[in-house]
Amino acid sequence: MESSYWSGILSKRTARRRVLAATGASTAAALLLAACGGGDEDGGDKSSIIVESEDTSKQAKRGGTLKDRTNADFTSMDAQQPIAPLNYPAKHVYSTLVRQKAPYLQATTTFDLVGDFAESWEIAPDGLTITMKLRGDAKWHAKPPVNGRAADSSDVVFSWNRYAATAPLRGLSANSANPQAPVLSLAATDARTISIKLKEPLVYALELFASFGSFTGNIVIMPKEAENTQALDLRRDMIGTGPYMLTDYQPSIGFTLKRNPAYWDQNANFIEQINYPIVIEAAQFLSQIKAGNILHSSDQLRGEDLFTIKNDEPRLQVYALDLQTASSVMTFGWLPEGKSPFLDERVRQAWSMSLDRDAWVDAMFNAAQLESGGIPVETRWNSALPADFGPAAGWLDPKGKDFGPNAKYYQHDVAEAKKLLAAAGFPAGLDVKSNRITTNVIADLARHSEAVEGMARDAGFRIAVRDVDYATEYIPQIRDANGQYEGVGFHTVTGTTPWRMSPVSALAAEYWSKAGATFKGFSTSGKNDKSGDPAVDSMIEKARLERDAEKRKALVQDLQRDLGKKLYGLINPGTANKFAVAWPSLRNYQVYRHIGQSAWTHYSVWIDESKPPFTNA
Repeated sequence: MESSYWSGILSKRTARRRVLAATGASTAAALLLAACGGGDEDGGDKSSIIVESEDTSKQAKRGGTLKDRTNADFTSMDAQQPIAPLNYPAKHVYSTLVRQKAPYLQATTTFDLVGDFAESWEIAPDGLTITMKLRGDAKWHAKPPVNGRAADSSDVVFSWNRYAATAPLRGLSANSANPQAPVLSLAATDARTISIKLKEPLVYALELFASFGSFTGNIVIMPKEAENTQALDLRRDMIGTGPYMLTDYQPSIGFTLKRNPAYWDQNANFIEQINYPIVIEAAQFLSQIKAGNILHSSDQLRGEDLFTIKNDEPRLQVYALDLQTASSVMTFGWLPEGKSPFLDERVRQAWSMSLDRDAWVDAMFNAAQLESGGIPVETRWNSALPADFGPAAGWLDPKGKDFGPNAKYYQHDVAEAKKLLAAAGFPAGLDVKSNRITTNVIADLARHSEAVEGMARDAGFRIAVRDVDYATEYIPQIRDANGQYEGVGFHTVTGTTPWRMSPVSALAAEYWSKAGATFKGFSTSGKNDKSGDPAVDSMIEKARLERDAEKRKALVQDLQRDLGKKLYGLINPGTANKFAVAWPSLRNYQVYRHIGQSAWTHYSVWIDESKPPFTNA
């Protein structure tokens, strides 16, 4: 790609279309106008294609089959392993002790917790003990060897011990695996009560027992019978207490879930059966939705496909979703030891300034064309903190005056980026290996990365992509490798699990030297010893224990300002709200709004077979 490619197109008003071309995506400009009934001069209310969610629970009928979709197969069914494709069945089958509360008929604005396997809890005044009362009506699925027996505290203890001993993410929680992790012990005091002892009064300790971002990889509650793998091998079957049971799985084809009639919340599972065929290609996914073989898109619909699919099948209903949660990050590599060009802050700043964040957001979310069609789209830039946390939680807008002087490193300035590279000793540019997957097994990670690489090329970074195999290389060599590679790496943050708990957790996951597998691996010591930045560590450690919400928020904002200059890593350039389509037969859709891999997506949803695609009404 020519070095002037991005600078040339960004001087015109066609940046979005050219970015999409660079990423191999297609535009839908003509279909946009056709679907909306004309150009900007058309006086119609084009936003009327967005439907409002309606609570029809009083009319709900049990039964029916929801035809859904997953975009990849999985190599194991062990839900304590962070396996992206496994999120789809696991969120229905299993429970966690607590879970994030989904807002009712409104956008997500808080991160409150509600009970799941636990019914209630108390935190001691010193913040060092959490006592939980478990549900008395939780039962395991009616499958051998558990056969529908009552679940109790012994199952929780088994699940914790298994997690602490074998789970890849145990270092986030289990002190036995990581001396900096907060949970010293979890023990049962009776059949319905557990006591959790903490090393320190961590402000987001309770969130460790919920599911954020990726469902898998968390402290998922499993039956104690699995201690004997001959009786129950959790790598080959899933048995939980959740609203649906896994009844069939065929590799490369898909899986089937059926309603758990013993589930404690009868409003959760109106639908009798959920089918998840494995549909990998985006074009096939769209085709299957239009044919009525898949009933909704969830948050997997790309912005440029919205008007295409609505134009092709007008009966589909369009729903506005929340801001897309940040899905991936870029980590700088620290090898060769002592010689990585990214040890120089100016090289990292040059990379950041090569990025046109508005053009990237426009391209990835189709923002400009949606707005030209009368559909309002909210866009934000990510700082070191994902922008979907919002101002109330402490996110600082790099375009805002409160960010301070380091905001300049988020501005698109290719000329300044080249000067920084030259000052760092690379006047002719720099060869960089980009380590990432090239398939869509993790949503749009590959597509997002391609656009970033294209922009970086304009500043003089000569990119060579190393195709990383998801099954064997991605997790150990890139995602959890603490930057121990050459070049840059594009990846998630352990399935986004610690990223979504709280703003402090999000920053600690990547920038605290004691975070374990999620830490970006940088050092200011002059050695590749992963010792971090003492100033950053100090602020994070204060924020982790700060109970005063406003003081904690101030620390979160100070961290973003500091990291805005040091730039030890980057998140996706920005985000926007997404859209979903669903057939009218899917009632109560998005009544409980939650983006991502959450059972709330299906909570209280029911099938009305008097509506399309079952009828032509």
